[in-house]
Amino acid sequence: MTTLERYSLKEFVRDMTKLVEENTEEATIVEKAEELVGELIKTDSWLPNPVYQLDEDGYTRHSLYRDPENRFEVLALGWKSGQKTPLHDHDGTWGVEGVVTGMMKVKNFVREEREKGEFVKLIPAGTVRLNEQSTGELLPPADCHILESVGEKMAVTIHVYGKQLNKFRIFQLQNDQSYKVKWVEVGYTKEY
Repeated sequence: MTTLERYSLKEFVRDMTKLVEENTEEATIVEKAEELVGELIKTDSWLPNPVYQLDEDGYTRHSLYRDPENRFEVLALGWKSGQKTPLHDHDGTWGVEGVVTGMMKVKNFVREEREKGEFVKLIPAGTVRLNEQSTGELLPPADCHILESVGEKMAVTIHVYGKQLNKFRIFQLQNDQSYKVKWVEVGYTKEY
């Protein structure tokens, strides 16, 4: 990989494949994957145009690549200003996100205790803003957050997860820091 030339999705997938083949430690994978995502989001020339076609009802979710051995997945999400996710986790896997364009607010939570039936205790763990060409990471148990597009213009974000993320838990506040857990299945706006 060279920073003098544009880094393509094909090169990113090649480098991610090598990364997951050579490493088993999730913290190492996340750290290095975040560097690769940082390189990828320096330009948007590799993104398919439909990623920029937004939906009034919520953010769009585009599958750009799924590893055939389910070791990682690459998504592009398109956001109108003000659109956000519910508070959710990532089904026990790691993740890296990068902002290609726009600005995102990330409100993080940490699980304080294991689920008890339908409920879990979550503790707020701070809020960060990610500007264009910024990256962030998550590693369980610190894998719960709300993402929100902020600012005046649309946002496009890249997400890399440690497996195909086709379901996750959303958390609905019940009282104080107790949240009701609900599993949801998710699909794609478009697959490439």
